[in-house]
Amino acid sequence: MSTNTYAKPEEEKKGMLGNLSGYKFEFAFDDKTAIKYVPYFFFLTFLGVIYIANTYYADRVVREINLLEKDVEKLRVNYGSRKYEYINMSKRNEIVNQVKGLGLIENDKPVIKIEIKE
Repeated sequence: MSTNTYAKPEEEKKGMLGNLSGYKFEFAFDDKTAIKYVPYFFFLTFLGVIYIANTYYADRVVREINLLEKDVEKLRVNYGSRKYEYINMSKRNEIVNQVKGLGLIENDKPVIKIEIKE
């Protein structure tokens, strides 16, 4: 004759949150507990708003920097062309051509030093 055995209950399969299913969270929804955590909730909400505002500000600053870099590049090119024009205009031949219209002529004699004797 065989002995009597008791049926073993089957173990429940636990999912990802299976370990948490044994805990009771009713204490978290109590009135006193909810009021206790309201300042933390507002603080975290405030931090979230600051984070979002900072992101928008950073995006705006990046756009402004890109626009200023384009302007600087245009001004750099303009500076280079103006500098080239200035160098060409300050050459001796260019100066002679510009002052001929005023009736001035180039001095062919070497420069002499005037000395005054006392």
